[in-house]
Order: sequence, then structure tokens, then C-alpha cells
Amino acid sequence: MPAAPLTRRRALALGAAAGLSSLLTDVGSARAVVRASSRAAAPRGFGLPLPHDVFGADRRTAVLRAPRRFDVVGIRGAGLAQARLEVRVRRRGRAWSPWVPLGAGGDHRPDTGTGDHASDPVWAGGSDELQLRCARRPRGPLRLHFVTVPAAAKRRGARASARIARAAAARPPQAGASQAGPPPIIPRSEWGGDRVVPRAKPEIGDVQVAFVHHTVSANDYGPEDSAGIVLGMAKYHRDVNGWNDLGYNFVVDKYGQIFEGRAGGIDLAIVGAHAQGYNSHSTGIANIGTFTATGQTATAIEAMARLIAWKLPLHGAPVSGKVVLKSLGGPLNRYTSGTPVTLDRISGHRDGDATECPGDALYAQLPQLRQRTAQLAPAVVAPSAGLAIAMAPPVAEVPYGEQLQLSGSVTAPAGGAVAGQSVTVEKQRGARWVTIARVTADANGAWSASVAWRATGAVRARAAVPGAGAVTTAAVQVACVPLLDAAARTTRVLAGTSLAVSGTVRPLAPITVTVEQQGRDGVFRRVRTVTIKPRRSRFRAKVALREPGLYRLTPHTGRGKAKASASALYVRAVRNARSLRPSSSPSAPSPGAPSPGGVAADV
Repeated sequence: MPAAPLTRRRALALGAAAGLSSLLTDVGSARAVVRASSRAAAPRGFGLPLPHDVFGADRRTAVLRAPRRFDVVGIRGAGLAQARLEVRVRRRGRAWSPWVPLGAGGDHRPDTGTGDHASDPVWAGGSDELQLRCARRPRGPLRLHFVTVPAAAKRRGARASARIARAAAARPPQAGASQAGPPPIIPRSEWGGDRVVPRAKPEIGDVQVAFVHHTVSANDYGPEDSAGIVLGMAKYHRDVNGWNDLGYNFVVDKYGQIFEGRAGGIDLAIVGAHAQGYNSHSTGIANIGTFTATGQTATAIEAMARLIAWKLPLHGAPVSGKVVLKSLGGPLNRYTSGTPVTLDRISGHRDGDATECPGDALYAQLPQLRQRTAQLAPAVVAPSAGLAIAMAPPVAEVPYGEQLQLSGSVTAPAGGAVAGQSVTVEKQRGARWVTIARVTADANGAWSASVAWRATGAVRARAAVPGAGAVTTAAVQVACVPLLDAAARTTRVLAGTSLAVSGTVRPLAPITVTVEQQGRDGVFRRVRTVTIKPRRSRFRAKVALREPGLYRLTPHTGRGKAKASASALYVRAVRNARSLRPSSSPSAPSPGAPSPGGVAADV
């Protein structure tokens, strides 16, 4: 029997039945135990610098002893791609692991390009010694980075793995369209992700492609190790690479276990850091291990097929055929920014970026994965032609930190209101759109949102319908008017010295101080401008006053509609130190002038 189409109502019903918010209902009874144990299960990171001459004549290092036992190891330094580094590990006194490549320069990256020159993390499983070898000596110094996964986290992951295996064995075979529901997924709370808090809120994109990856790490691990491997990777990606969170949206092991990756919700289009230039339009699925010469297991292929058969249709994308995405570029991208790139709906990482990922053997298995996914996936309804979202024109400018009020409506194809529709408000950051608010349309299809405005930028509203695509409003630019205040330390200085000026500026931006001197006719004329580049919102700088006389200093920041000025500061430069007597006010140009050296009000 062919699979039934995945309509919005059906997708939401499947989501409710599968527990999209809780991610895995099979392990719900263990929540309290997990929360209690997670407090003592935070991973630890540490490093070890290596000297320039660490490699001997045979291009190997001596046996290196880590400062303490470790579960994950990676390396940072220049020239990793040319060096083609490999590592092997052991617990002291035991046998060595096989040699494993240290992924050259980190093949998986966000669109921002952060994490340069750091290898992918390699699972070491409780080792304390390692050895490196290279095809070519690296150009500069290297630094090893380690992560230790606490024993409590490993035990918790092993228990979660066992529960999943029992639940999967007890579940009767699914048939037909019911396979569109999510397969069992181990949530972050089970593998310790709650101990690796993301640096920032998740960003929302869309899902048109599933990219398949491998983690370039050892293939020799047990099912009880997988949760610790994912936890170690998350810690490494966030703290060594400096990313927001774990790079992948999902992680699959060779035993068919599926782990929730980047935080934000498995049912949402969370932007990952796995395929530079395409992260905003894809979901990333990583396979634990290295699959250059060895293929992935049939169990893992089946798990990925079930995951993709649910994930892509949920976001209105078919699992078969091709799609054209516009590349956002980046140093790892095969294509320059703006290039239209044709991709399979299920692609290997190498199809978009300059990498060997997911390995030759796994890449050769992608046709098999596509065929099996197509057998499991429901039909996808074409995007709704009439669904529309509107946003009333917002104000053109908002003072820093105040609320920007937004409102609009969602209407159905026939023109009627769409009650209960989820609406996201998004702000543009570079090439990405970041969610800044989530609201729900009322019974009349109307929606409203209020967000604190702290930077100039474009804003839009978006409504996504599972199985029916997404619609957005036109982007509108809203200026953020800075807040700037300034004060002078004194009202009199010795001519030829400097005046201390301090204050605050929000948001952080350069400040230009216009320096004017009063002439004999009483008119102030500009003598120069001084630029202050504060590192923090509170700033302090010195302004030289070279000649005797009365000066007016006016600080400015921003430009156009996002421009602000602080009240002018009046300071007199005198010829000799005897004239530096306390004075409540130097001669002002006219009655009612601002108090000299006083603090200006926020503008």
C-alpha cells in the first residue's frame, strides 16, 4: 500500500503521537534519574602544547603522555591538511589502537568560518597516552586538545542505549505511512547535552537537503560508548572550535542508535555547523567512525533511512530527486557565494564542500540509502499556493533596548483566517535569518510580537507548515538609535594637556568627538575631530586641548537614522596652573548653555 500524503494536520498528529517535544517517549520514566545524575556529569577539557621539533626523523612523535586520562583528542595548528596527521591512543601498558586520521583542518564548519585549523575530534575511550605521525611536517606549533567524559555520563549513556534497544525490539514492525513518524531518538538530556549549554539561542532555517557525514574517528567502539562519544564531540565543537553547539543535527552510530544533536528541537529546522554554505537549508546527519575503506552497517543505514523519511517530509521536502540551493560560499565550499548548486535531496558532504566526507565507502552506499528512504517516506503535498502571512509596517527606528512592536495576520488559500498557526519573527544577521520571537496566531489569524531592539537590522515574519512549505513577509529595515552619554572629568585643564572624557555607548560602536574652540567673536569653530573606539560599553579616553581658550566637545555615534549625540561638554584650557582653581562654570557662549563637564542625558 502506498504511503499516505503528509498533510499539515497529519504531520502535527504524528508529532503529537511521537512526542516531538519530549523526543523519546520510551525513556520518559527515567527523566528524574537523568536530571539528578547529570549534575555530576559535566565533561572537562584541557590541552597540551607541542614543540616545533616534536616529530622525529621517521615523522613520528615519541609516546606522548596526556596530563590526565582523556576520551576525545583533537589538534589545532597551521598546515594540518598538508601534514596529513594520524593518531593512535592507548591506556598505559595496553595495546595501541589502530592509526586514525586527524581530519584536516576540520571539514565540518558553520558559515561564519570559525574553528579554523582545528581537526575533527577522535574518540579515545579512556586513554592516557598517544602518538602522532605525519606525511609532512606541520609548518608551525601544534596544540593537542582533550575532553574527558565523566564516568557518570558514560553509565547514563549506556543505560539509555540499553533502553532504546529493548524498546526497539519490543516495538512491532511498522508498515505504510506510519513509518513517517520519527524513529527512536536519544535526546540531549540522555547523552549529557544538558551539560554542554549552547553559546546562543538556536537559529532557524529550512530543511531541503539531508547531508550525510562521518566523524573521522575510530570505528572500534561499543554501543555503550556512543553517548560518551557524542558528549565529547559536543564539548569539543563548542569549546575548541568555538562553535555555538554540536555541529550536527543528528548523530548515528553503527548499531543504529540515533542521537539528537544540536539543541533546539528535532522537529524544527535548526541551523547546524556541518556543511559550510548550506547549513541554513539542510539537516546534518553524522555517522560515528571513519568510512573511507569500510562501509557503514546495514543497521545504521536503516536508522538513517527512517530518520530522513520522517525529517524531510516534515519540512515540506521530498526525499527523492534534486534541488537547487544557492551557495553561501566559504573557504571549504566547492562553489563561490551566489552560485546555484544542484544537490540530491540526500547528499554526501563532499557534494557541496571540498572534503572527502563521508568517506568513499559510505558515499558509495548513498544510492542504497536513497532507495530505502523512498520506500519509507510519505508523499509530500505541494506547497500551499494561497497561504499568506502579512506584517504591518513597523516603526522606522527604535531607541536601544526598547521594545519593537510587530503585528500581522495569517490567511488561508480561500482568504479565511488561520487560527493557531505558529509564526516566527526573524532578524537578518549576515547571510542568515535568526529567530528572535515565536508567537501563535489567534482565532482571527492575527499575531503580534514584542522584541527588545539592540541593533539595526532587517526583520521579517515567517510561517512554516509541515508538508506545505513556508511563507515569509518582505524584510523591513529597522534602525536602532544608540544611547550615548559622556562626561568630562573637570571643567579646566592646562593648555597643551589632555582632558579625560568618559561615558557609555550602547550598542558598542565608534564615537566621534567634535572639538570646537570659541573665537574672539564668540563663535565656536571646529579645530579637529577625535575618534574613540571603545572595547566595552563604558569607555574612557583623552582629548588634547592644545591652545588656551574655551572649548566645546560634542560626542556622536552611529549614522543616518541610527545616529545619536550626547550633550556638549564645555571646558576651558588655561595658560598656567594657578588658573586651575575650582570653577562651577567656564564662560558659556550664551545663557542656558549645558553645564560644563556635566553628564549628558541619553539620546
